Amino acid sequence: MKTGEYAEWIAANVPSDPTGKCAEVTEAMEAAFPALRRVRGHYFCFTLGRDLPHWWMETATGEAIDPTAAQFPSRGIGVYEEHSGPEPTGKCPNCSGYVYDGGTVCSDACAREYTAYCLRF
Repeated sequence: MKTGEYAEWIAANVPSDPTGKCAEVTEAMEAAFPALRRVRGHYFCFTLGRDLPHWWMETATGEAIDPTAAQFPSRGIGVYEEHSGPEPTGKCPNCSGYVYDGGTVCSDACAREYTAYCLRF
């Protein structure tokens, strides 16, 4: 298939340390390969033992093409899980959960706890 063509593009266009660059690299790869679909979700890295927010590309048959897999110790031999729903706009300062629509905290409970914490100072 086109796997060799994707690998060539990745070698020529992705920095040697792609850490934190998955969004911008996949945007560029999408422009270069319109047949690929850009996917947002989580990558479970077996080496680190946790889910990480991530972007990757997918073929029409569902094969993950990850141009920034080198940022993970497992090098892409993990689990890719697509996320559907709104894009987070930040993280809650109280619990580190995702915040949406430009909010500061993720819930009323966190708002109360965070406000109480801030009032102590």
